[in-house]
Amino acid sequence: MKAYYLLPLLLTTACASIVHGTNDQVSVNSLEKGTTISIDGAPRGQDTAMAELKRGKTHFIRAEKPGCQEMSIETSRRFDPASLLGVFIDFGIITIPLDFIMGGAMKTEPTTYTVTPICKK
Repeated sequence: MKAYYLLPLLLTTACASIVHGTNDQVSVNSLEKGTTISIDGAPRGQDTAMAELKRGKTHFIRAEKPGCQEMSIETSRRFDPASLLGVFIDFGIITIPLDFIMGGAMKTEPTTYTVTPICKK
């Protein structure tokens, strides 16, 4: 088999994207009952929410409850070492930059967030 037959495969995949995908499963909860949780402006649940978020991007989580001050945070990202596996495929020349382009190189971390609105009692 000629090596150039593998080129389309290399151009459409990268290691972290293959191993972990381009989305992360994130869970969000609130310590205040009756809290609406929104992610990137879309309501996702009451008191708890699970969401599949695109890797490589910052996402905004908001917790709000009537009569309380809303609380918002941003998700964090961290480099996924699985991207470095591209060194074994093409010395990382194509696969590592491709992981960054596809978003697979940066994972959402942590994957559990607690966001609670500030309520006067």
